Amino acid sequence: MRQLSAWLAANTPLEPEVNKFVELFAQERMRLLGDKTIEHYVARLQRDPQEAMYLHQHLAPPETWLFRYGAAFEVLREHILKRDRSQVIQVASLGCATGSEPFSIAATALSCGLSAQHIHILALDYSDEHLAATKTGRASALAQRTPIPTWAAPWLHPTTQGQLELDAAGMAMIELQRGDLSTWKPDRAFDFVFCRNVAIYLNEATKKRLGKLLCEITKPDGLVFLGHADSIILADTDMRRSEVDHAFVFARSDKPSESMKLDMATRALMPLLKPSAPKMKPGVFVAKTLSARAAVTPMPAPTPIMTLLTKAQIAADSGNLVEAEKSLLAHLAVEPFGIEAHVLFGCVQMAQNKFTEAERSFTKVVYLDPLNSLSLLSLGALADLRGDVKSAQRFRDRAARTVVEKQP
Repeated sequence: MRQLSAWLAANTPLEPEVNKFVELFAQERMRLLGDKTIEHYVARLQRDPQEAMYLHQHLAPPETWLFRYGAAFEVLREHILKRDRSQVIQVASLGCATGSEPFSIAATALSCGLSAQHIHILALDYSDEHLAATKTGRASALAQRTPIPTWAAPWLHPTTQGQLELDAAGMAMIELQRGDLSTWKPDRAFDFVFCRNVAIYLNEATKKRLGKLLCEITKPDGLVFLGHADSIILADTDMRRSEVDHAFVFARSDKPSESMKLDMATRALMPLLKPSAPKMKPGVFVAKTLSARAAVTPMPAPTPIMTLLTKAQIAADSGNLVEAEKSLLAHLAVEPFGIEAHVLFGCVQMAQNKFTEAERSFTKVVYLDPLNSLSLLSLGALADLRGDVKSAQRFRDRAARTVVEKQP
């Protein structure tokens, strides 16, 4: 597979660890196309732009769901309500996958009384298949992992197939655009930019470009919404973590001093840097990052309207693992089959070295969602910790197969 790895490194912007998961998908393509060796398939990629694009579009899993990190949408709603409606609000959902994020943004805007005349949502993704799914305006049952906010529910209509369909007024706000974030050049600036859990899949050069790009395209009074492991990409910019957010929201700093820049970079890097630390596997990385935040970020006070799951997310993001655990246990007592809650609970348990409990949580997730790659990778990491090499490899192989099995 060395030739394929070399082609991926030269022709895609993805992290090498992510590229490893495409090998199984490539083997399936070889079988379907009749290529007998990997050399033959790589030669096909070099001469056939359509096949190269097809492979590229299936590298990163379209992991997304409605109102993922619900606190982010509470922050968005609060800021939209304050905006001057004489100017069109520009929003970008970068790496929109199959549409749950732009649907959530649109439902938030509708709840604020906006129409397509007031707000424009650019939904950007590299995959034509993802954009086609977004165009339907429907989110599958798998995208309904957390409770829909009461203020958004009127704009998401249940279908007979178990989906949720965004109101036509919300779809009118959304513009679909195909684009590669390693080369994309936008034609406008944005009030709000969502680019969550995208950077984790990218190589270092593309991460640096993306961090600079996000800073450049965000208006002076705008906000950037990132994912758990993404904040490092803004360390060298004048964007800083908002003091009032609870959901990885960043705002531009007005003429930051050199000491502020250093503090920003230190806060962004602190959870990731440990002297002489061994290379971590994905599941362990998530847990260690949660644990390390305890010494970096103070615990923000949840608002009364937040759900138990949101409170748990805030506590975990802030490093308050005991509080996160309490909120998750209370939430799971009411919603025992909540996939997102079990995933977060597993991460919180790992961060506290409660490996048996963590394994139990991730096992439940895989039972509920056999294609949940994060839980499969975390189970592999836990197997490694107890020296079970065969089980660890089996879980990683299953995670790799999700790249193929998640295709429609």
